[in-house]
Amino acid sequence: MTDVCGIAGFAGTLDNTVLPLAAMAAVTTGAIIGATYAVSQALNNPKVAMWAKTEAVQVVVSLVSVLLLLAVMDVFCSLRMDGIASLFGISSGPLCVYDAAGTYLTDAAQYSLKAVKIVRYHLEAYNVLSALNGFECEFGGIGCLFGYSGTSISPLGGYGAHMAALDVFLNSSIMSAISALNFLFILIFVYKGFVLLFLPLGIFLRSMPYLRSFGALLMAVSVAFLVVYPFLLSMLYLMEPALVYPPAFEPPGLNPAFFDESIFEEHGGTHFSAEAATAGPDAVAEDFFPDEPHTGNPIGAMRFAASAFIAAVFLPTAVLIATVASIAYVTRFYGEEIDLSRIMQMV
Repeated sequence: MTDVCGIAGFAGTLDNTVLPLAAMAAVTTGAIIGATYAVSQALNNPKVAMWAKTEAVQVVVSLVSVLLLLAVMDVFCSLRMDGIASLFGISSGPLCVYDAAGTYLTDAAQYSLKAVKIVRYHLEAYNVLSALNGFECEFGGIGCLFGYSGTSISPLGGYGAHMAALDVFLNSSIMSAISALNFLFILIFVYKGFVLLFLPLGIFLRSMPYLRSFGALLMAVSVAFLVVYPFLLSMLYLMEPALVYPPAFEPPGLNPAFFDESIFEEHGGTHFSAEAATAGPDAVAEDFFPDEPHTGNPIGAMRFAASAFIAAVFLPTAVLIATVASIAYVTRFYGEEIDLSRIMQMV
Protein backbone atom coordinates (compact mmCIF):
# COMPACT_ATOMS: atom_id res chain seq x y z
CA MET A 1 0.00 0.00 0.00
CA THR A 2 1.57 3.29 -1.13
CA ASP A 3 1.21 6.10 1.37
CA VAL A 4 -0.36 9.44 0.55
CA CYS A 5 2.99 11.22 0.89
CA GLY A 6 4.48 9.41 -2.10
CA ILE A 7 1.42 8.46 -4.10
CA ALA A 8 1.64 9.27 -7.79
CA GLY A 9 -0.14 12.50 -8.67
CA PHE A 10 -0.97 13.57 -5.13
CA ALA A 11 1.72 16.24 -4.89
CA GLY A 12 0.79 17.49 -8.35
CA THR A 13 -2.87 17.71 -7.43
CA LEU A 14 -2.01 19.59 -4.26
CA ASP A 15 0.52 22.03 -5.75
CA ASN A 16 -0.94 22.52 -9.22
CA THR A 17 -4.67 22.35 -8.51
CA VAL A 18 -5.75 22.65 -4.90
CA LEU A 19 -3.48 25.43 -3.65
CA PRO A 20 -3.96 27.65 -6.74
CA LEU A 21 -7.71 27.16 -6.51
CA ALA A 22 -7.62 27.97 -2.79
CA ALA A 23 -5.67 31.15 -3.53
CA MET A 24 -8.08 32.10 -6.32
CA ALA A 25 -11.05 31.45 -4.03
CA ALA A 26 -9.50 33.61 -1.30
CA VAL A 27 -8.69 36.43 -3.75
CA THR A 28 -12.15 36.29 -5.33
CA THR A 29 -13.85 36.27 -1.95
CA GLY A 30 -11.62 39.11 -0.78
CA ALA A 31 -12.49 41.15 -3.86
CA ILE A 32 -16.20 40.63 -3.24
CA ILE A 33 -15.80 41.59 0.40
CA GLY A 34 -13.73 44.65 -0.54
CA ALA A 35 -16.31 45.79 -3.07
CA THR A 36 -19.05 45.30 -0.50
CA TYR A 37 -17.12 47.34 2.06
CA ALA A 38 -16.62 50.14 -0.46
CA VAL A 39 -20.34 50.19 -1.19
CA SER A 40 -21.11 50.27 2.56
CA GLN A 41 -18.84 53.29 2.96
CA ALA A 42 -20.47 55.05 0.02
CA LEU A 43 -23.95 54.39 1.40
CA ASN A 44 -22.84 54.97 4.99
CA ASN A 45 -24.30 51.61 6.01
CA PRO A 46 -22.57 50.29 9.15
CA LYS A 47 -24.32 46.90 9.04
CA VAL A 48 -22.93 46.08 5.59
CA ALA A 49 -19.52 47.33 6.68
CA MET A 50 -19.61 45.05 9.72
CA TRP A 51 -20.58 42.12 7.49
CA ALA A 52 -17.61 42.82 5.21
CA LYS A 53 -15.21 42.98 8.14
CA THR A 54 -16.62 39.76 9.61
CA GLU A 55 -16.28 37.91 6.32
CA ALA A 56 -12.73 39.15 5.92
CA VAL A 57 -11.92 37.50 9.24
CA GLN A 58 -13.66 34.30 8.03
CA VAL A 59 -11.48 34.24 4.92
CA VAL A 60 -8.39 34.49 7.11
CA VAL A 61 -9.73 31.67 9.30
CA SER A 62 -10.27 29.52 6.20
CA LEU A 63 -6.76 30.12 4.89
CA VAL A 64 -5.21 29.42 8.28
CA SER A 65 -7.26 26.20 8.46
CA VAL A 66 -5.91 25.08 5.09
CA LEU A 67 -2.34 25.77 6.18
CA LEU A 68 -2.88 23.92 9.47
CA LEU A 69 -4.37 20.95 7.59
CA LEU A 70 -1.34 20.80 5.30
CA ALA A 71 0.94 21.02 8.34
CA VAL A 72 -0.87 18.12 10.02
CA MET A 73 -0.60 16.06 6.82
CA ASP A 74 3.13 16.80 6.77
CA VAL A 75 3.41 15.60 10.37
CA PHE A 76 1.50 12.42 9.52
CA CYS A 77 3.95 11.78 6.68
CA SER A 78 6.97 12.10 8.97
CA LEU A 79 5.52 10.34 12.02
CA ARG A 80 6.46 6.63 12.22
CA MET A 81 4.30 3.99 13.84
CA ASP A 82 7.27 2.10 15.27
CA GLY A 83 8.13 5.18 17.31
CA ILE A 84 4.58 5.39 18.63
CA ALA A 85 4.52 1.66 19.35
CA SER A 86 7.72 1.89 21.38
CA LEU A 87 5.96 4.26 23.77
CA PHE A 88 3.57 1.43 24.67
CA GLY A 89 6.17 -1.31 24.72
CA ILE A 90 4.96 -3.01 21.53
CA SER A 91 6.52 -3.49 18.12
CA SER A 92 5.33 -2.15 14.78
CA GLY A 93 6.54 -1.53 11.27
CA PRO A 94 8.30 1.72 10.26
CA LEU A 95 5.27 3.11 8.45
CA CYS A 96 3.84 6.61 8.44
CA VAL A 97 0.29 7.25 9.62
CA TYR A 98 -1.22 7.23 6.13
CA ASP A 99 0.60 4.08 5.09
CA ALA A 100 -0.34 2.30 8.33
CA ALA A 101 -4.04 3.05 7.77
CA GLY A 102 -4.00 1.50 4.30
CA THR A 103 -1.90 -1.44 5.43
CA TYR A 104 -4.37 -2.30 8.19
CA LEU A 105 -7.33 -2.40 5.80
CA THR A 106 -5.34 -4.45 3.28
CA ASP A 107 -4.36 -6.94 5.99
CA ALA A 108 -7.94 -7.08 7.32
CA ALA A 109 -9.18 -7.95 3.83
CA GLN A 110 -6.54 -10.66 3.48
CA TYR A 111 -7.39 -12.04 6.91
CA SER A 112 -11.09 -12.14 6.00
CA LEU A 113 -10.36 -13.99 2.75
CA LYS A 114 -8.45 -16.64 4.70
CA ALA A 115 -11.43 -16.95 7.02
CA VAL A 116 -13.62 -17.49 3.96
CA LYS A 117 -11.32 -20.30 2.82
CA ILE A 118 -11.26 -22.07 6.19
CA VAL A 119 -15.02 -21.87 6.74
CA ARG A 120 -15.76 -22.87 3.16
CA TYR A 121 -13.45 -25.89 3.41
CA HIS A 122 -15.24 -27.12 6.53
CA LEU A 123 -18.61 -26.55 4.90
CA GLU A 124 -17.60 -28.47 1.77
CA ALA A 125 -16.09 -31.32 3.77
CA TYR A 126 -19.10 -31.69 6.04
CA ASN A 127 -21.38 -31.61 3.03
CA VAL A 128 -19.53 -34.58 1.53
CA LEU A 129 -19.25 -36.50 4.81
CA SER A 130 -22.90 -36.05 5.76
CA ALA A 131 -23.95 -37.31 2.33
CA LEU A 132 -22.07 -40.62 2.66
CA ASN A 133 -24.49 -43.46 3.21
CA GLY A 134 -24.44 -47.21 3.51
CA PHE A 135 -26.70 -50.22 3.95
CA GLU A 136 -26.55 -52.21 7.16
CA CYS A 137 -27.87 -55.74 6.77
CA GLU A 138 -29.90 -57.26 9.55
CA PHE A 139 -28.82 -60.26 11.65
CA GLY A 140 -25.13 -59.61 11.13
CA GLY A 141 -25.33 -59.65 7.36
CA ILE A 142 -27.53 -62.71 7.00
CA GLY A 143 -30.50 -60.55 6.01
CA CYS A 144 -28.82 -59.55 2.76
CA LEU A 145 -28.44 -63.20 1.69
CA PHE A 146 -32.18 -63.50 1.15
CA GLY A 147 -32.89 -59.99 -0.17
CA TYR A 148 -32.27 -56.48 1.01
CA SER A 149 -33.30 -56.84 4.59
CA GLY A 150 -31.55 -54.05 6.47
CA THR A 151 -31.35 -50.34 7.20
CA SER A 152 -30.02 -47.46 5.11
CA ILE A 153 -27.72 -45.38 7.28
CA SER A 154 -25.67 -42.16 7.09
CA PRO A 155 -22.80 -42.91 9.47
CA LEU A 156 -21.47 -39.32 9.42
CA GLY A 157 -24.78 -37.56 9.01
CA GLY A 158 -24.24 -35.76 12.28
CA TYR A 159 -21.87 -33.37 10.52
CA GLY A 160 -24.93 -31.86 8.92
CA ALA A 161 -25.66 -30.15 12.23
CA HIS A 162 -22.61 -27.91 11.71
CA MET A 163 -23.54 -26.90 8.18
CA ALA A 164 -26.27 -24.39 9.02
CA ALA A 165 -24.02 -22.53 11.46
CA LEU A 166 -21.04 -22.64 9.10
CA ASP A 167 -23.20 -21.26 6.30
CA VAL A 168 -23.99 -18.20 8.43
CA PHE A 169 -20.32 -17.68 9.26
CA LEU A 170 -19.35 -18.12 5.61
CA ASN A 171 -21.68 -15.27 4.66
CA SER A 172 -20.25 -13.23 7.54
CA SER A 173 -16.65 -13.73 6.44
CA ILE A 174 -17.50 -12.85 2.83
CA MET A 175 -19.16 -9.67 4.06
CA SER A 176 -16.05 -8.94 6.13
CA ALA A 177 -13.80 -9.15 3.08
CA ILE A 178 -16.13 -6.95 1.03
CA SER A 179 -16.41 -4.40 3.83
CA ALA A 180 -12.65 -4.18 4.29
CA LEU A 181 -12.24 -3.53 0.57
CA ASN A 182 -14.99 -0.91 0.73
CA PHE A 183 -13.25 0.97 3.55
CA LEU A 184 -9.98 0.65 1.62
CA PHE A 185 -11.65 2.18 -1.44
CA ILE A 186 -12.76 5.17 0.65
CA LEU A 187 -9.20 5.59 1.93
CA ILE A 188 -7.70 5.40 -1.57
CA PHE A 189 -10.28 7.95 -2.76
CA VAL A 190 -9.06 10.26 -0.01
CA TYR A 191 -5.40 9.54 -0.81
CA LYS A 192 -5.87 10.49 -4.46
CA GLY A 193 -6.53 14.03 -3.31
CA PHE A 194 -10.11 14.47 -4.47
CA VAL A 195 -11.23 15.43 -0.97
CA LEU A 196 -8.81 18.38 -1.08
CA LEU A 197 -10.88 19.90 -3.87
CA PHE A 198 -13.53 20.67 -1.24
CA LEU A 199 -11.17 23.19 0.37
CA PRO A 200 -11.30 25.92 -2.32
CA LEU A 201 -15.08 25.59 -2.52
CA GLY A 202 -15.32 25.78 1.26
CA ILE A 203 -13.20 28.94 1.40
CA PHE A 204 -15.44 30.66 -1.14
CA LEU A 205 -18.83 29.42 0.08
CA ARG A 206 -18.16 30.13 3.77
CA SER A 207 -18.17 33.86 3.03
CA MET A 208 -21.23 33.86 0.80
CA PRO A 209 -24.68 34.76 2.20
CA TYR A 210 -26.79 31.72 3.21
CA LEU A 211 -23.99 29.31 2.21
CA ARG A 212 -21.76 29.43 5.30
CA SER A 213 -23.01 26.08 6.63
CA PHE A 214 -22.48 24.34 3.30
CA GLY A 215 -18.99 25.77 2.91
CA ALA A 216 -18.19 24.75 6.47
CA LEU A 217 -19.40 21.22 5.68
CA LEU A 218 -17.03 20.93 2.69
CA MET A 219 -14.06 22.04 4.75
CA ALA A 220 -15.05 19.73 7.60
CA VAL A 221 -15.19 16.74 5.24
CA SER A 222 -11.63 17.48 4.11
CA VAL A 223 -10.36 17.81 7.67
CA ALA A 224 -12.14 14.67 8.91
CA PHE A 225 -11.11 12.33 6.11
CA LEU A 226 -7.54 13.57 5.84
CA VAL A 227 -6.89 13.64 9.60
CA VAL A 228 -9.39 11.69 11.71
CA TYR A 229 -10.09 8.72 9.40
CA PRO A 230 -6.46 7.70 8.64
CA PHE A 231 -5.30 8.47 12.18
CA LEU A 232 -7.85 6.15 13.81
CA LEU A 233 -7.12 3.42 11.26
CA SER A 234 -3.41 3.75 12.01
CA MET A 235 -4.21 3.13 15.67
CA LEU A 236 -5.86 -0.14 14.62
CA TYR A 237 -2.64 -0.98 12.80
CA LEU A 238 -0.86 -0.98 16.16
CA MET A 239 -3.39 -3.62 17.30
CA GLU A 240 -2.80 -5.87 14.28
CA PRO A 241 -0.94 -8.63 16.17
CA ALA A 242 -4.05 -9.23 18.28
CA LEU A 243 -6.56 -8.70 15.47
CA VAL A 244 -5.32 -10.25 12.21
CA TYR A 245 -2.17 -12.15 13.30
CA PRO A 246 0.29 -10.89 10.65
CA PRO A 247 2.19 -11.91 8.62
CA ALA A 248 0.57 -15.35 8.27
CA PHE A 249 -2.95 -14.02 9.03
CA GLU A 250 -3.82 -17.27 10.78
CA PRO A 251 -5.24 -17.49 14.31
CA PRO A 252 -3.73 -20.05 16.66
CA GLY A 253 -5.21 -23.52 16.61
CA LEU A 254 -5.78 -23.74 12.84
CA ASN A 255 -3.34 -25.21 10.35
CA PRO A 256 -4.34 -23.95 6.87
CA ALA A 257 -1.93 -26.42 5.29
CA PHE A 258 -4.54 -29.13 5.90
CA PHE A 259 -7.35 -27.11 4.32
CA ASP A 260 -6.41 -27.55 0.67
CA GLU A 261 -9.54 -27.30 -1.45
CA SER A 262 -7.86 -29.01 -4.40
CA ILE A 263 -8.93 -32.32 -2.83
CA PHE A 264 -12.49 -31.62 -3.97
CA GLU A 265 -11.34 -31.01 -7.54
CA GLU A 266 -9.05 -34.04 -7.73
CA HIS A 267 -11.56 -36.51 -6.26
CA GLY A 268 -15.24 -36.48 -7.09
CA GLY A 269 -18.15 -37.86 -5.13
CA THR A 270 -17.75 -41.32 -6.70
CA HIS A 271 -14.22 -41.60 -5.32
CA PHE A 272 -15.29 -40.73 -1.81
CA SER A 273 -18.27 -43.11 -1.99
CA ALA A 274 -16.02 -45.95 -3.12
CA GLU A 275 -13.49 -45.18 -0.39
CA ALA A 276 -16.23 -45.13 2.23
CA ALA A 277 -17.53 -48.50 0.99
CA THR A 278 -14.12 -50.15 1.07
CA ALA A 279 -12.18 -48.43 3.87
CA GLY A 280 -15.03 -46.98 5.88
CA PRO A 281 -16.37 -43.41 6.17
CA ASP A 282 -13.74 -42.52 8.75
CA ALA A 283 -11.09 -42.89 6.05
CA VAL A 284 -12.81 -40.18 4.02
CA ALA A 285 -12.93 -37.96 7.11
CA GLU A 286 -9.20 -38.54 7.56
CA ASP A 287 -8.61 -37.38 3.99
CA PHE A 288 -10.24 -34.06 4.78
CA PHE A 289 -8.90 -33.65 8.32
CA PRO A 290 -5.53 -35.41 8.82
CA ASP A 291 -5.20 -34.22 12.42
CA GLU A 292 -6.68 -36.32 15.20
CA PRO A 293 -9.55 -36.87 15.82
CA HIS A 294 -10.26 -36.26 12.09
CA THR A 295 -13.31 -34.13 12.76
CA GLY A 296 -11.97 -30.73 11.76
CA ASN A 297 -12.24 -27.62 13.89
CA PRO A 298 -15.67 -26.09 13.27
CA ILE A 299 -15.51 -23.97 16.43
CA GLY A 300 -12.11 -22.62 15.39
CA ALA A 301 -13.43 -21.85 11.90
CA MET A 302 -16.40 -19.96 13.36
CA ARG A 303 -14.11 -18.10 15.74
CA PHE A 304 -11.91 -17.21 12.76
CA ALA A 305 -14.89 -15.74 10.89
CA ALA A 306 -16.06 -13.87 13.99
CA SER A 307 -12.66 -12.28 14.55
CA ALA A 308 -12.54 -11.34 10.85
CA PHE A 309 -15.89 -9.58 11.28
CA ILE A 310 -14.53 -7.61 14.24
CA ALA A 311 -11.33 -6.66 12.42
CA ALA A 312 -12.82 -5.85 9.02
CA VAL A 313 -16.37 -4.65 9.77
CA PHE A 314 -16.96 -3.62 13.38
CA LEU A 315 -13.78 -1.63 14.08
CA PRO A 316 -13.55 0.15 10.68
CA THR A 317 -17.25 0.99 10.93
CA ALA A 318 -16.63 2.52 14.35
CA VAL A 319 -13.80 4.54 12.80
CA LEU A 320 -16.09 5.75 10.00
CA ILE A 321 -18.79 6.69 12.50
CA ALA A 322 -16.25 8.65 14.54
CA THR A 323 -15.10 10.38 11.35
CA VAL A 324 -18.64 11.36 10.41
CA ALA A 325 -19.26 12.56 13.97
CA SER A 326 -16.14 14.71 13.78
CA ILE A 327 -17.53 16.28 10.60
CA ALA A 328 -20.51 17.49 12.60
CA TYR A 329 -18.29 19.09 15.26
CA VAL A 330 -15.91 20.69 12.74
CA THR A 331 -18.85 21.95 10.69
CA ARG A 332 -20.27 23.57 13.78
CA PHE A 333 -16.93 25.27 14.41
CA TYR A 334 -16.54 26.59 10.86
CA GLY A 335 -20.22 27.47 10.54
CA GLU A 336 -20.48 29.70 13.58
CA GLU A 337 -20.71 33.45 13.10
CA ILE A 338 -17.96 35.65 14.46
CA ASP A 339 -19.25 38.55 16.53
CA LEU A 340 -16.66 41.08 15.47
CA SER A 341 -18.22 43.92 17.49
CA ARG A 342 -17.67 41.99 20.74
CA ILE A 343 -14.11 41.19 19.75
CA MET A 344 -13.40 44.87 19.07
CA GLN A 345 -14.87 45.78 22.43
CA MET A 346 -12.55 43.31 24.14
CA VAL A 347 -9.58 44.80 22.34
